[in-house]
Amino acid sequence: MPSRHFPAAVITLVLWLAGMPLLGSSHDKQPQPTEPEERIPVAPLGYRPPGPLYMLSGKAFTSLDFIDAHHLLFTFRQPRLMRREEHPGRLDNDQVIQALTLDLPGGTVQVSAEWRMHDRSRYLWPLGGGRFLVRQRNTFALTDAALKLYPYIDVATAVLATEVSPDGRILVVQHQYERHTPEEHAKLEAQARQYGEPPPSEDTQITVMNIASREVLAALKTDSPIHVPITSNGYVGVGKDKSGKNEDQFLIRFIPFEGQSLVLGRVASTCTPHEEFLSPAALMIESCGPRSPDLYLDAWTTEGKKLWSGQREGHLVWPTFAYSRTGGRFAVSLLRVNHFIDLIDSLNDEDVREQVVQVFDSATGALLMATTASPILTAGQNFALSEDGERLAILREGAIEIYKVPPPPAAENPGPAVAKKK
Repeated sequence: MPSRHFPAAVITLVLWLAGMPLLGSSHDKQPQPTEPEERIPVAPLGYRPPGPLYMLSGKAFTSLDFIDAHHLLFTFRQPRLMRREEHPGRLDNDQVIQALTLDLPGGTVQVSAEWRMHDRSRYLWPLGGGRFLVRQRNTFALTDAALKLYPYIDVATAVLATEVSPDGRILVVQHQYERHTPEEHAKLEAQARQYGEPPPSEDTQITVMNIASREVLAALKTDSPIHVPITSNGYVGVGKDKSGKNEDQFLIRFIPFEGQSLVLGRVASTCTPHEEFLSPAALMIESCGPRSPDLYLDAWTTEGKKLWSGQREGHLVWPTFAYSRTGGRFAVSLLRVNHFIDLIDSLNDEDVREQVVQVFDSATGALLMATTASPILTAGQNFALSEDGERLAILREGAIEIYKVPPPPAAENPGPAVAKKK
């Protein structure tokens, strides 16, 4: 498959987006996890957990994903000496990633490969159907169970952030956009080198593209990277509701790539709401109450139907997500801390008690199971849902554990397990 380059310029579409961190959810009563169906020890595979120094670093050292019902993709940093490259990037921080295709059941290694990465940011995203997107610096490739890297696209400037929609169909690449003339940039670059400082700051271009066709759907220039809540059909926007007198009222809209935007609803919040797609047709909004450190959750379909409301206690922070593409479930990882924190608060290693992983039904908000991951990895990716949502894989206590996810609660006991109705 030939590699392609982003065009030097694309039509700029002004998107109504709110750049916010990801969200999460929890419940007062955590269900006890069932015993794992299988445990695959990871030490014999060559895995060594990162040291405690890296617990809150947010760096990517590990990934765990289902390839299909009978195979896992497990990748991890392999600490060892590397051959010096002839022309390394100025800001390179290389690491060798060991990639393994594992059989289920049994955990037998079917395929092994080594990939050299040039930084410690996220490098792998599941696309569904056994395919994955791999980033090496500013180059993206596709891979599958065979672990061969097939060139996909090259980005001409430094990649700052990457997101893939929950359905694996839309790619969002945030990369540098030159704000200086060539002469200005050369002067600033020389000054930075002279004094050992980072390169000059640039603007950010957000490029949205269809993964299958590589068609650029939209582009947006911003001052810095932002979170882009997007799916294969469109994106969500959150803004102040100017029609009312309540300053804490926000309007939630779904803006399709084709057609008219739709108002999904209104949310009262003392903070700017955070948005996250759970599936191509469902999204969750996180908001803040005036007298509680807890956060409130509201889920809608992209057609405007309210699905459920819930609440997340304030001791659970820094969420990361995994999705089932056909089973209507999502998993969320959260750090349980020993005190409430705000956006301006710092978080130290001793503040973190554990990494909680929960599985929910997207349509009802019902909490299906909960367990913990270890070692604690704030970048996430140490847990995964199968495509049908029936199984959870998680890195825990020196092994990859495979759990069967319990079914949703019986119909006579409906309502989200996370929920306290607002």
